Amino acid sequence: MAQYLRVLGNCWVVPAGPKLAFVVLVVLLIVVLVIVGVVTRAQTSQSYTQVIMNLLNGQQYFGAPHVYQGDYYGKPTSRWPVYYGPNNASQYWSRGHIVSNQPVLELVPAPSSLLPLTVSGAMFWQEEYYNGSLVRITIIVTYSNWSIPFTSIIYLFLKPTMWGISPRYNYSIPYTSSWRGWDSCYGPPFLKGDTILPQSSTPYIVVWWVPLLQVGISLYGTTGQWDVMIASNTNSSNPCSYLSYTGIGTGYFKPKPGDWIKITVTYDPSTNILSGVAYDMNHTGWKASFTLYLDGYYKPPSSGTYVFGVGANGPAANVALLYMAMTMKPAPPPSLAPGIVVVVLIVVAVVLIIAAAILITVLRMIKRSER
Repeated sequence: MAQYLRVLGNCWVVPAGPKLAFVVLVVLLIVVLVIVGVVTRAQTSQSYTQVIMNLLNGQQYFGAPHVYQGDYYGKPTSRWPVYYGPNNASQYWSRGHIVSNQPVLELVPAPSSLLPLTVSGAMFWQEEYYNGSLVRITIIVTYSNWSIPFTSIIYLFLKPTMWGISPRYNYSIPYTSSWRGWDSCYGPPFLKGDTILPQSSTPYIVVWWVPLLQVGISLYGTTGQWDVMIASNTNSSNPCSYLSYTGIGTGYFKPKPGDWIKITVTYDPSTNILSGVAYDMNHTGWKASFTLYLDGYYKPPSSGTYVFGVGANGPAANVALLYMAMTMKPAPPPSLAPGIVVVVLIVVAVVLIIAAAILITVLRMIKRSER
């Protein structure tokens, strides 16, 4: 390459042709590296949201196969959940003297008398594949009648073996109810309400948002409106739990009939942290949240297929679901093992050798053209 250099004063100067070729090659390499970095960053930061149901503003969208289960005083019922479309939604809203044709999926009905109606209802769906990443469930719920605020429930990471997401299990899911009785593993029904606890071969997470806490009753030692339990119910008849919290979190509010309440529950397996936030979309500043570390009580689930769910229980109002979505983020890239590092270094060396060969070829072509 020395023959392509000439002395100018005390400096070696590269002729214009080789110099230009070298600069172009360097620029191309930089561009390739930048593109690879941008694509990698985009792939690791993108999240995927699946809308499970959307009834907002008159829509009637159900985006995933699902099954329903109703419960009445600890016994199965098919009377709820029930869907009210635009043609008959007024039947739901009229119970609270509200004029509206907004479609709803009523999870539990309103009491028919002044006596508390102990009921529960839930909708379950299956995620095609969980990759071990952060998962977030977002719902919008409402109620139209009764003075006692409702209770919303979110289920994460069920692994059923005695049932599945198919029409034949609609209203016939093997489960037990907290109203049927309980053992020393978890609290009495008063604290968890009449909650459907489906059969699952592995423990799963149950989260309650209980507006009655702090605004209707205040239990000693409670700070917020959230209950959390790690449930175990392998045979559908003997539930237990590894963890049970009542009244945790900060902030509280009492929604009004017809208000839209947005509830988001997030689980991050990289930190084993479960968190949630509920706020009233009709009243600025009405918010309740919690954060809970699950280390020692719950092991992050491995990649695979799981069932998730949303429900409500009583004694409560006629709770209805308006919107539900699930968001997952890609799992973080694993740390590189020493063998992988060696492979990466070899690949980089090969790329550099190829780049050098291209540069030499370009210089030779320039030399021939100058002759």
